[in-house]
Amino acid sequence: MSIALGRVRLRPLDALRPEDWVRVHQHFQDPEIAHLNGTPPNRLPRWLLRRVLKSDARRPDRMPFGVYDEHDDYIGTVELYDVASDEATLGIIIGERSHWGRGYGPEAMRALLRHAFGALGLNHVRLHTYGDNERALAAFQKVGFAERERKRNREGRVDVHMDLWRDAFLEAERRLEAAAESET
Repeated sequence: MSIALGRVRLRPLDALRPEDWVRVHQHFQDPEIAHLNGTPPNRLPRWLLRRVLKSDARRPDRMPFGVYDEHDDYIGTVELYDVASDEATLGIIIGERSHWGRGYGPEAMRALLRHAFGALGLNHVRLHTYGDNERALAAFQKVGFAERERKRNREGRVDVHMDLWRDAFLEAERRLEAAAESET
């Protein structure tokens, strides 16, 4: 199953090509990306990281996808995890710096959220980021996520919890579509 919106296409991890796994591995090892995600850089060899991620993808509470741009180049990952009942948590990494700040993250999230609130029937999606990750905060707000809580953690970083409800997302999508139609 592939999901497309605008310039992006989401593919399940099983559909990633060998060269895509090289990029996945590089993204997970990148110190800046790791810091933005609140994790240490990954030190697993590529074959083991691939095995771990593919194993996680088979869990019923996870839906990870590779994110591809309009040239069919792998640029990152987006996923729903902790999927239970009618809610889930969203995570995203746009690992290709050449694609940062160019709207690919919001497009990938919108594609996944359309699927989540449509085909999956979810009602609520939440996420967690850090107050110093300003680019991510702006992307999440652009898609419609609302900040619910800020709290300083043990490491001194500010945890930011955000969420998005189905009705709010669908209303925002209607406004976007109306605005696009009025431009034509």
